[in-house]
Amino acid sequence: MAGHEQRPEMTRSEPKQEQGKRNDARNSRNKGTGLRRLLWWGAGALTVVLLVAVVWWKPWEPGREQLSAEAAAQAVLAQYPGEILHSTLQDGAYMIQLRSETGLYDVQVDATTAAVQSIQRLETSPQVEEKTLLSREQMKSELSKQRTGEQLVSLELIEQQGSPVYSAVVKAKDNSRQELTIDPYTGEVLSSKAIKADPSSEAGGKTSEPKFLSEKQARQKALSRVPGEVDDVELRGTNSGNPYYLVEIDLEDGREATVQVNAISGAIRSVTWDKDDD
Repeated sequence: MAGHEQRPEMTRSEPKQEQGKRNDARNSRNKGTGLRRLLWWGAGALTVVLLVAVVWWKPWEPGREQLSAEAAAQAVLAQYPGEILHSTLQDGAYMIQLRSETGLYDVQVDATTAAVQSIQRLETSPQVEEKTLLSREQMKSELSKQRTGEQLVSLELIEQQGSPVYSAVVKAKDNSRQELTIDPYTGEVLSSKAIKADPSSEAGGKTSEPKFLSEKQARQKALSRVPGEVDDVELRGTNSGNPYYLVEIDLEDGREATVQVNAISGAIRSVTWDKDDD
């Protein structure tokens, strides 16, 4: 009887052991599935990050070659003669310190395009401080004494190679015109060149107002100072005797420059930068 009583207990314990084994196997499979899902999610996230990095980096686009410090310095000296004291590269631009006849300047130059981004005077030369600029009225009076019989067509104070000069256009009795570059301190004519006459006047037609540069010519003059893409060109000052073009230029780095070009002589009057980019 004792033997018969033990058999049912043994038959009841065997199914519990088998059920426990099945539960353990099921839990192991669930853990394996969860681990595989986690690995798949991780691989997917890593792939997305790599794609974003590749799109941002754009390795298929060729990089623009950066100018050497010497090349950047030569680009500055071509516009502003003087002596380069030192140059440092910072955030894609060369910070160059220039000493010229008029003083000490900080010049910022784009390291890839060599475009002058900004120029700031730090010190003024003592020799310049001793001089006094002649006013427009004083310059007109001086020209009337020097160029008797000639008519003054336009007169303006501009910056040329880092120094102020007066640019004037005069007309002789035979209707020929000359562009004069004049020392703003002494009134001395530094240089002069003939301006081609309007063909209609050569043919005996009526004399007209000074012939203005075309918009295309103004664009070319402005781009020679600030390389980029011209956004707008506007002619102003035609009634004031000092006509000029305002040429707006967009640079590749997102900045905007406005260049004033003398509508008669083509001289660059000024370059200003968008205040938001300073």
